Amino acid sequence: MRILADRRGVVLLLVLATVALFTAMVITFSADQGLDIELAYNFRDSVQAQHIARAGVEAARAILKSDDPSYDADDEEWGSFSEYALAASAYLEGPAFGGTLADECGKIDLNSLVTEGEQVYREAQFKYLFELLEIDITSEELDELAKSLKDWLDADDQPEFGGAESDYYRSLDPPYICKNGPLDAPEEILLVKGMKPEYYYGTENYHGIRDYVTVGTGGKININTAPSVVLMSMSRTYMTEDVAESIEDGRPFLNEQDIGRIQGLDLSDPSDEMAWIKKNLDVKSSMFSADVNGHMPSGARINVRAVLQRFQSDVRIVYYKIY
Repeated sequence: MRILADRRGVVLLLVLATVALFTAMVITFSADQGLDIELAYNFRDSVQAQHIARAGVEAARAILKSDDPSYDADDEEWGSFSEYALAASAYLEGPAFGGTLADECGKIDLNSLVTEGEQVYREAQFKYLFELLEIDITSEELDELAKSLKDWLDADDQPEFGGAESDYYRSLDPPYICKNGPLDAPEEILLVKGMKPEYYYGTENYHGIRDYVTVGTGGKININTAPSVVLMSMSRTYMTEDVAESIEDGRPFLNEQDIGRIQGLDLSDPSDEMAWIKKNLDVKSSMFSADVNGHMPSGARINVRAVLQRFQSDVRIVYYKIY
């Protein structure tokens, strides 16, 4: 009888252990199922936020399509994109998008450093920007950076004195090759020999170049939108602080003839430098950047940067990044 009782006790323990095991499995399954559901909701909201952000980019395209292309200034509809986004989002009842639409032609095109016949002025402009921003870099380091950037951009694999081509970049860890072509995005300059993150992003002591450089515009500067440091970077001699202030005070400039009313800038000066300045001043733009965020009531948020280019009567997306 005792043996039977012992066996019953063992069976009872096995039953209890089995029940406990299945209970644990059910609880784990339920928890996993709940986690899966939560992950599914998060994924759904992220996808929806991404679509909302894309809708914001399409709204930016629509605004630029309807804009008068003869001149571009911040007082136009595209300059109030953030207010438009706020008003449009009110109709979405929950999901929303926000952001800014900025003119890229008010910045220095880094790719223009190797423009045929303009390299002297373009390199001087690039270097002077660093000086105006009071970036902590020596003249020797800046010379090396400018030469290395030109080596990165030009088609050949022959380094300038102080510059760098593929042999240098292959020696790094991890190694990579010299582009020998135009930058696809401004931040690509961080790959160039001599370029430090603080020069690009800035520090608590000085602004970096990020907000003042771009790629793909061709190099002309829209005087309606360019900040004073970009205007001044064009020439130590002619684009003084007073001239930059005169340009800012005289906005908007509606056509090329309007450029002649800039106070303190003698466009009749016969110098080669003035000829270069006149060639590269403009009142209209062909490229804009839309920094848009889409967000859901759950907190899901997606940020998008799109570069938009005018092409005849169309506006095309030439760069699109989700981050």
